[in-house]
Amino acid sequence: MRQAMIISNPSSGKEEAEQYVSQVREILESQQYEVVVNETAGEGDATNYCLSACKDGCDLVISIGGDGTLHETINGMMDQDHRPRLGVIPLGTVNDFARALNISLDPEEAIRQLRSNQTHIVDLGKINDRLFANVVAAGSLAEALFSVSSEEKSKLGSFAYLKEGLKDLVNTPANHLTIEYDGQIWEGNRHFFWRR
Repeated sequence: MRQAMIISNPSSGKEEAEQYVSQVREILESQQYEVVVNETAGEGDATNYCLSACKDGCDLVISIGGDGTLHETINGMMDQDHRPRLGVIPLGTVNDFARALNISLDPEEAIRQLRSNQTHIVDLGKINDRLFANVVAAGSLAEALFSVSSEEKSKLGSFAYLKEGLKDLVNTPANHLTIEYDGQIWEGNRHFFWRR
């Protein structure tokens, strides 16, 4: 029997992730998967769960959460001989990765899309010792956005990022960055660096 792992962030989607786990499990079991569910409780959990899925030879990993949960999940695939296919149920505040791949932002529709055999090949980037799927950000503004709490995101949605970003732009000088890529070097002062 094929193996699938669901990695769920229970604080995502205004803490509604749990209700979607059973729907995903039902679809996967109808497709003859044996399903294991793991809930994250802290930083690094999704990476460790995905690492375990790779080592156990899982065929499929489903990330239920936001871009942060997805980021951690894909980092569990780094340098692994076996990488399972990845499904995404976007429950985050922005869901940038899902938007880029035209995965429905409606969780119910995204779950229905799991019935499809359609897959996308996605390039992964690497910065220092971490993988990223579609966005890399650096600098004090990126740090400010990363520090937005789950409570603020639940209360304010994407405006929580705007609030923290504006505070940082007003109160913090630009950082000097040196970026090496494809044999070239870029240097400059920026509040942040953002690359898709």
